[in-house]
Amino acid sequence: MRPIRSALIAAALTAAASPAAAQARNVALDQFDGRWFEIARNPNDVQKDCSRAQIDFNPQREANRYSILVTCTRRADGVVETLRANARVTDPGTNSRFRFSLAGLLSFGGLAGQNYWIWDHAPDYSWAIMGLPDKSSWWVWHRSQSPSEAERNRLITRARALGFNTGRAVHTGR
Repeated sequence: MRPIRSALIAAALTAAASPAAAQARNVALDQFDGRWFEIARNPNDVQKDCSRAQIDFNPQREANRYSILVTCTRRADGVVETLRANARVTDPGTNSRFRFSLAGLLSFGGLAGQNYWIWDHAPDYSWAIMGLPDKSSWWVWHRSQSPSEAERNRLITRARALGFNTGRAVHTGR
């Protein structure tokens, strides 16, 4: 668990926001709620040996606040790690921008956090492309743990069209 926390803290302290606008508009948060499966992402130190990631995005009592539970299965030993975070919507006008902060002792009052944007999503919320504002990291989330290869390729192509570097895409969740 330490590698995930350390890398998230480091990323949070060094991340810079880009002035570019998010692509997604009018995100219906009640449809965005629930379980997502990571099916592709860019290589990153936090998830370098994570073969399956599952993200549970659940509303809290306070408006525009969410609890996040990320579950990662490590390839080498099959150990399952979990990370808890809180999220809040930072642009209630479009609901496409969030600030994720670690939950628990390492939260530093919200300082250990990162901004994430929904760059695109399916009209039926069967998939979403999330990334950092500066597009240095990205993730393709899907409601199905094992979408078809054609669907994966279509979504990687969409991420590339949004300006993400997909040349070294890591396909996960197979």
